[in-house]
Amino acid sequence: MSDLQELTRLLGDAQGGSTELDDMVANMYGQPAGTYSESVDCCLRLVKSLLPHWRLHIGFGVSGILPYASLTQGETHLEAEGPTVPLAILRVLVKVPKS
Repeated sequence: MSDLQELTRLLGDAQGGSTELDDMVANMYGQPAGTYSESVDCCLRLVKSLLPHWRLHIGFGVSGILPYASLTQGETHLEAEGPTVPLAILRVLVKVPKS
């Protein structure tokens, strides 16, 4: 299993913050240590750093209960829900194709 697949699996199972997730995100994307799985601000900085030309939208999914995040660039539009806003952001981030 690749590191990205493992991170995607852990994010899919996560219900809240995790130092294991935080370490994996930092290592996967070559970023400084941070509380990515718990901090909206850390996630916003991460997305801005990695994807400066993408548009991030945060809201609530169709249920009106779960946080939702989407990333859009041109014709590419990706979406994810999560139990928390940071996890929704991280879940959509791992869907971005590597260039």
